[in-house]
Amino acid sequence: MADQANDLRNLVLRAGRPGPAASTPPKLVVVAGGKGGVGTTTIAVNLAIALAHDGRRVVLVDADLDGADAGMLCHVDEPSSTVADILSGRLSVHEALERGPSGIQVLPGAWGGNALVDCSPSAQQRLLTQLKCLGAHADFVILDVGSGANRVIGHFWQSADHVFLVTTPDVVSVMDAYAAVKVLCAGVAPPSLKSVVNFAPHAAAAADVHQRLSRACRRFLGLKLTAGGHIPCDPRVGQAALQRQPFMLEYPSCEAAQAVGQLAQWLCQAPAKPSVASKALNRAAGSTRRASA
Repeated sequence: MADQANDLRNLVLRAGRPGPAASTPPKLVVVAGGKGGVGTTTIAVNLAIALAHDGRRVVLVDADLDGADAGMLCHVDEPSSTVADILSGRLSVHEALERGPSGIQVLPGAWGGNALVDCSPSAQQRLLTQLKCLGAHADFVILDVGSGANRVIGHFWQSADHVFLVTTPDVVSVMDAYAAVKVLCAGVAPPSLKSVVNFAPHAAAAADVHQRLSRACRRFLGLKLTAGGHIPCDPRVGQAALQRQPFMLEYPSCEAAQAVGQLAQWLCQAPAKPSVASKALNRAAGSTRRASA
């Protein structure tokens, strides 16, 4: 009887102890463009690798339902499952992840008919909820959402901690980037929206694009868009692409690799987005101060 009493006492004590603290959600980073061909996938893949080289745990999600190229660049050519399986509820994120280069984990995209999946708000939220629960396994989740201004991309933008809006110095590309911001930030703007100028001939050209986009967003949309950096025109990028290799691995000392490395360093130092709980506490604290004033 004494042994049974001790066992029961220990069981009650264990039950009363607080469980392990919930892990911090990973930072969700969306890489997007206003039009195709600006290099969102190349930047997303190499950014994920740069973060991994900095010792961060990274999940790369190919969420571009119009063209799933990230997996191929990571040599995940024939995945057994894709992001479509998570959107439809057939699998969990953990069941669909594949091993990628430099230790990153890859959630492959869906090609062709497989892309015609349930993209309802509930399906999108299912994917985002599972990604935000990866804190025990990932520090960053990089989402390559491709280009455009549809409702799926909009949901990803509004849920992200950081959005890197990729454009080129081309006039049409800049106009499309602004149009994407106008449509996708009409409801809720992401906490951190930064422009990244790809294929920049020099720093002055990139600065001009940043300034034009920032001025237009502030004047006509009331939104803050800041400069996130630029990726210079670098022949090594094309050479790596021909070899189906990320340039961070094939030419780690090239100018483009150094520029992506700077983006990764900024992400590592950037503060996390305030949680819903902390926002509520801040609002309550503000109300208390106003009441006591």
